[in-house]
Amino acid sequence: PERERVGMLFQQTTLLDSLTVAGNVCVALENCPTATKDEINNGAKNLQQTRATIKRLLETVGLDYLRDGNKRPSQLSGGMARRASLALQLAQHKHVIVLDEPFAGLDFATAVGVAKELERIRRERGTALLLISHEPEIVDIVMGKAVDATKGGSTTASSPTSLDNDSVVTLQRRRRENDDKPMSHKLQHPSLFGRDASHRFVIKLLDYFLYSLPLILLTFLAAGLAIAMLSSDILRRVDVTDTVLTVVQREVKPLIQMFTGDEDVSPMYTMMINMKVKGMLNQTIPPAKATLYAMGMAKLFVLEIGPLITALLLSGRIGGSYAGEVATMQSTAQNKLLLTLGVSPVAWTFVPSLFASLLASPLLTMAGTALALEIGSHVAPKYGIGNAQGYRREVWDAVFVPLRLRGVTSWSENDGWEHGGKNVLESVYSYLDLRCTFSDTYFDAVIEITTHPAFFHLIKSVTFITIIMAVSEVSARRKSDLTPRGVPKVITTSVVVGSLLVIFADW
Repeated sequence: PERERVGMLFQQTTLLDSLTVAGNVCVALENCPTATKDEINNGAKNLQQTRATIKRLLETVGLDYLRDGNKRPSQLSGGMARRASLALQLAQHKHVIVLDEPFAGLDFATAVGVAKELERIRRERGTALLLISHEPEIVDIVMGKAVDATKGGSTTASSPTSLDNDSVVTLQRRRRENDDKPMSHKLQHPSLFGRDASHRFVIKLLDYFLYSLPLILLTFLAAGLAIAMLSSDILRRVDVTDTVLTVVQREVKPLIQMFTGDEDVSPMYTMMINMKVKGMLNQTIPPAKATLYAMGMAKLFVLEIGPLITALLLSGRIGGSYAGEVATMQSTAQNKLLLTLGVSPVAWTFVPSLFASLLASPLLTMAGTALALEIGSHVAPKYGIGNAQGYRREVWDAVFVPLRLRGVTSWSENDGWEHGGKNVLESVYSYLDLRCTFSDTYFDAVIEITTHPAFFHLIKSVTFITIIMAVSEVSARRKSDLTPRGVPKVITTSVVVGSLLVIFADW
């Protein structure tokens, strides 16, 4: 039955490398198939009880709770890693455990130690072991057919490295000068951080946001500076005064001749008209250039290249990172371990990573866009295009356009919660009316909201990062028999395909 499924001790020692040894055991405990929901909830609430259970399990397989429990899988020797993997199976009360070459790659003494633990578990717990091995002398120890020679017995199979009383060597630690001094720190309980989805969400959010922020800011700084300088230089070079004066002289001269009846127009009239036109142009063109510059910067970064630049950068930074992480877990059988423990690999990695990216990407996009727009306020005045205060006001008006919704209009007209003679319920109902002021259909309201610059900016950012994460997830899990050699190809595929789909979606 599923609640009593078979455990598996892989030939290649498999532990979740993002957790400590104690954290791995804790995950196995929390997903124990024979535990009731109440037992799991009580264990989660009672941290002291959980730690006691982890301590008992680690000591059962011959590991020290305080010294070994806080180690990462990469810090364990071969024998310690096998023992830790065995503790995961014991935590789930497996009735049958399949052991695929559990002694491969271990020295004889370590293999004997693991065999003794297996023999004791089989004898004391009644656990059935399906053991696959090419070392019959060690298998005999597991089956209880051999006695460790260090206890005065003999083994049923001779071995060139078998232990006997004459080959026992006792090692003593060399004394140091500070051995007699009290320990400066006390051993702490092993960390269990990372076992909950909320823990992994926080880790991913900090990773995705903090490590990506410098990349995003520097890129938008360069892009904002380049576009602002180019736009300002073009606007400064644009001069329509001579063109307008030529048009005025050509169109106004016949009118003057018609009103005065003279064939030749007095130069005084022409000079006065030119002066008046130049004055009008000097008053209208500079503000128009400043408005055009501000609106162009706002629309360009908010609606177009802001979300696109961020998505293309995050396709490598977040998409490639996630694809590499999942592919590594796939190639090292960590995903198979999660399935053995009754944990969905998708729920373990993809769900917290997706939510973290959905939060990090819009924040990074807004931070980069804000920096690029702020750069524009410092560049334009250097070219004689408006001033910083007016630029910021124009940008604000271009980005935060008033929504043409009845509820928003009612709120603005009544100054918030002031209901202006209406009863409270009528006021609240009017504020919740999401229909457009120019239409009674909610479809037009949806179009009004989604095309609003601020919302459109957010929607594009969320859509792009969703595409990136989906491509990374599919690329990393596509091959169940992935080897470490194929991990770089998975990362490359994820980044390239994700970037292409983002560009296509932007089109």
